[in-house]
Amino acid sequence: MSIETAKGLTKASRDILLRRFVPDDVKEIRMDICRVCPSWEHRSNRCTECGCQMRVKTSLTSSQCPLGKWGTHLNLRDAGIDTAEHEEGSE
Repeated sequence: MSIETAKGLTKASRDILLRRFVPDDVKEIRMDICRVCPSWEHRSNRCTECGCQMRVKTSLTSSQCPLGKWGTHLNLRDAGIDTAEHEEGSE
């Protein structure tokens, strides 16, 4: 196992334990990108580049495409950033 694989698995495990999942719309966008990629394995729903099961990988905040087609997802509230002044309807 490569160091990069071990780091990715550690981040994925942390996301699962801390229940850090992307919103459904982000997961669907990621899956749509994967489904048209030449590295997509249709029968197993796996990426041939990283070997990951994409239904899981696309749902985790720290996950990113090994080909750079989509990246990590930053949830501003979880990062401690006050978004109140930018929310719709706030003055």
